[in-house]
Amino acid sequence: MPSPAPRLRDDRLAWLAVRDRLSRRGRRLRPLGWLVVVATFGIWLVARPRGRGAARMAAYSVAVDHVTGYLDDEERKRLRADATLPPWFLFEVERAARRGRRGRALPEGRETRRERRRRLAVRFVLAAVVCAALVLAPTVWIRLSSAGRIVTVGDAPVADVAIVFGAQVAPGGSQPMPFLKGRLDTAIDLLAAGKARALLVSGDARGGSGDEVRVMREYLAGRGVDPARMVVDPYGLDTYDTCRRAHDVYGVRRALLVSQELHLHRAITLCRRLGVAAVGVPARCEGCRSVTIWYNTARDVAAGPKAAWEAVRHRPPAVPSPPDPALDRAIRP
Repeated sequence: MPSPAPRLRDDRLAWLAVRDRLSRRGRRLRPLGWLVVVATFGIWLVARPRGRGAARMAAYSVAVDHVTGYLDDEERKRLRADATLPPWFLFEVERAARRGRRGRALPEGRETRRERRRRLAVRFVLAAVVCAALVLAPTVWIRLSSAGRIVTVGDAPVADVAIVFGAQVAPGGSQPMPFLKGRLDTAIDLLAAGKARALLVSGDARGGSGDEVRVMREYLAGRGVDPARMVVDPYGLDTYDTCRRAHDVYGVRRALLVSQELHLHRAITLCRRLGVAAVGVPARCEGCRSVTIWYNTARDVAAGPKAAWEAVRHRPPAVPSPPDPALDRAIRP
């Protein structure tokens, strides 16, 4: 009569139930590992030494044996009936294996509520730090690239053209809001001081608040600016497009940029990356509320990653146009 098959212990059954999944986990990198790979080009981590997977599996084996001791009677019955483990099992195996690899004592039981809150808090802080770094790193690059290139009207170098960036117009679509009015007044000062010979008025003719460039042109003309000294670009849909079209369509290679200082850093950096030797002249903002300044400052910081990506990508403008000699004619005496 054949002898009965040996009865496997619960920890061995648990190991057999999760071995394949743990084997796959042992061979792949964690999100933090991929972050290190990207940040350091991952040469060492991509070409991991042989035996690393075997070491992980050994740690997992010890962890499974340990965590099986957490199972209650009902969970042990399900394990023996259909090799089913509770949802928390793999998490606790990872937790025990991680402690084992670090040479620490294995946990005495499942994660407590206090430990879980602490773990989630740490993850939240790390995620916030990473997000802040992703947002602030481009801002730091933008500030360094534009350092020393913002001057007053009196200190501005003489240039053939000053580029005036569009902004929101007032309700009704006939008058500029304080942000845009300050830019236009500063552009008028540059013309009066002989710092610029012509203006490139760039904005969105179909902006959410109205036709920006029409309002800009009419405001300048109403304050005595010769229309022959103005060139309107209705497709300056954003800062990148304004700089790209100034270079590609209107042939600008050197210019003064007119905007509020909170925006000038990004405008200068993008224009320089696109081949325009730019110097910024900060515009006034009379009547602007503090909350508006803070909102637009935060908005400009949030636009930093997009600006960095566009500077690297070097995309064409949203609306391509053939070369336009209008600015050359406006510059001529």
